[in-house]
Amino acid sequence: MMEISIIENVERLWDLWNIRSFIILSLSLQAFLILCAPLRKITWRKWGILLWSAYLLADWVASLAIGSILSNEKKSATRSSDIQVFWAPFLLLHLGGPDTITSFALEDNQFWVRHLLGLALQVGSTLYVFILSFPKNKLWLPTILVLIAGIIKYAERNRAFYLASFDHLGGNWVASKWEDGIHIPEQFQKMDSRVTFDDGFRSKLWSAVHHLGSIKMTLVGPSLTQTQCSDIRDTFLQEKALDALQIMEIELSLLYEILHTKLPVVDCKTGYVFRVISLVCILAALLSFSLLKKHYELFDILLTYGLLVGGFALDLISIILQYFCSDWILVAHLQNKNSPFIDRKRSLEVFRGLRCLSSQEFRKDKEWSFIFEEVKQLNEHLSQQLKKSSSKTVLEAKEVWLKSRDRVLMKFTNFKELKQTVENLDYTKSILTWHIATELCYQVDLGPKSDEDKAMCKKFSDYMFYLEVMQPTMMAAVSVNWKMVFEDTLRQTKSFVRRTISNEQEASKEIFEQGMNKARRREKILGMNSVLGSAIDLAQKLKKPPDAACPWESMSKVWVQLMCIAAINCRPSVHAQQPSKGGELLTFVWLFMNHMGLETHFSTHY
Repeated sequence: MMEISIIENVERLWDLWNIRSFIILSLSLQAFLILCAPLRKITWRKWGILLWSAYLLADWVASLAIGSILSNEKKSATRSSDIQVFWAPFLLLHLGGPDTITSFALEDNQFWVRHLLGLALQVGSTLYVFILSFPKNKLWLPTILVLIAGIIKYAERNRAFYLASFDHLGGNWVASKWEDGIHIPEQFQKMDSRVTFDDGFRSKLWSAVHHLGSIKMTLVGPSLTQTQCSDIRDTFLQEKALDALQIMEIELSLLYEILHTKLPVVDCKTGYVFRVISLVCILAALLSFSLLKKHYELFDILLTYGLLVGGFALDLISIILQYFCSDWILVAHLQNKNSPFIDRKRSLEVFRGLRCLSSQEFRKDKEWSFIFEEVKQLNEHLSQQLKKSSSKTVLEAKEVWLKSRDRVLMKFTNFKELKQTVENLDYTKSILTWHIATELCYQVDLGPKSDEDKAMCKKFSDYMFYLEVMQPTMMAAVSVNWKMVFEDTLRQTKSFVRRTISNEQEASKEIFEQGMNKARRREKILGMNSVLGSAIDLAQKLKKPPDAACPWESMSKVWVQLMCIAAINCRPSVHAQQPSKGGELLTFVWLFMNHMGLETHFSTHY
C-alpha cells in the first residue's frame, strides 16, 4: 500500500508540475541562447558544447510542452486549464528562437523544408489546443494576441533557414553597381562603390562588404569573371598584411550573420513591420491578461507575467544585441561621413573585437605576414607560368602541385637531393613526413630555441598536424588513408626508441642517429605504410652537414605551400561553417587565396 501511495504521489506531483517545469525551462533556455549565442564566434571551445545542447534542448522542450498541454486539455475542463492554453502560444515564440541564433550548423539551413513542416505541425497543435478550450476559455483574447506573435516569430526563423540554404542563398542578394556579378544585401544596395574613406576602420568595413559577394559566389556559384577577380586581387595587393586580415575577419563575421542569424529576415522594412506587430501583440496581451487574471492560482499568474514580461524583454534584448553586435549595422552608416554612430563611438572597433570572429591569436606575431607574402609570391609565380604557356589559361591541378612544390624546394641548397626524397610522396605522406622531419630537426638543432624562424616553422608544422588529427573534415579532400599511415608510422617509431627514454630531445636524437636505412628495410619487409624512413632521410638532408643550422625559413615556406593545398581543396561549405566555431587559420588562407584568384588553379584535387 505504501508503494502504491508513493507512486500515486509522484504521478500527482508530475501532473501538477510537468507543464510548469517545461515552461520555466523553455524560457530559461531562450534567455541563455539570446545572451550567449554570439560568444560561439570567439570562445567556441568553452561554450560550443553547452550552446549546442541548449539549442537542441530548446526545441525539444517547447515541443514536449505543447504536447503535454494538448494532452491535459483533452482530460480537463477546469478553469485552470485556460491559463495552460494561454501558455501554448508562448512556446511558439520560443520555437521561433532568438534573433542571435537560428541555425547551429549549415545543415540546419539545408533542411528548411523539414522545419517548414515542423512549423505547420506546431501551429496546428497550438490552434487545436485553443479550439478545444472553447467556449469556456476566458483568456481567448490574450491567447490570440500571443498566437499571432508566436506565428510571426516561428515564420521568421523558417524564412531565415530558407534564405540561408545554399539553394536559395542568392535570394538575399541583388546586383550592385560593380558590374553584375558581385552582390550585396538589398538594404545596402544603394551604396556607391566609388566611395572612399580616410578612416581606416570605415575603409576596411567598406572593402569587406564590397567584396563579400565573392565568398557567396564561391559557395553557390557561378565563378567570378576575370574582371571581378582582377578587381579583388588589385585591392588586396595594395593592402598591408594585417589590414587584409582584418578585412577578411569582417567578411567572415558578415557571412556568419547571413548564415546563422535572423538578420536577413528582420533587418528590412517588412521585418521591421512584423517585429513591431509582434511586440505590440505581446504588450496588448499583457494588458488584457492583467484585467482577466482573477480566479487563477497565484503561482500560475506570476508565471504568466514572467512569460509576458520575459518575452517582451528578451525581444528587446535580442534587438539591441543584433544592433550592437552586427557589422551590418556599422556598414549601414558608411555613406554618412558625419555619422555619430562611428565618429563619436571609437570604442566600437575595440568592442567589435570582443564579440566577433577574431584572428588575434596569430595577428601579433609574424606568422600571418609570412603567409600573406608567400601566397602573393605563389600567385605571381603561377601567373608567370601561365604567361610562358600561350596555349593555356588555367594550369592543371597536378601541375600546380608540382610547380609550387618545386618553387619552394629550390630555396634549399641541396634541391636535387630533397626533391628525390619527397618526389613520390602523396599529400598525406608529405604532411606526416615533413612534420616528423621538422620535429626531429627542432629537437636536435643546436640553435637557440627563441629563434623566430625556427619557432614559426614549428607552429606551422604543429598546426597542420592538428588539422589532420582534430579537424579531419577540413583535410578530407587531400588526406587519403591518413589513419593507416599515421598508425604504421607511430608503431614503427615506438620500436625505434628505447623504453627507458622519456625525453623528447633524447628520443629525437636516437631516431635521427639510427638513420633511415634501418627504417626503410623494416618498412619494405613488413609492407608498412610508415613514412619514418623518408622523414629521417629528409631530416638528415635538411641538416647537412649534421652540425649545420636548419633552413627554417625555407621549411616554413614548404608548410605554407602544404597549407595552401589543404585550404583550397577543402569544400567551401566547410570553411563557411568555421565562423560559427571561432574560426580557423586555414579558412583565412582559403579566403585570401580566393581573393587572389588562386581558386582557378587549385579548384580540383591534385
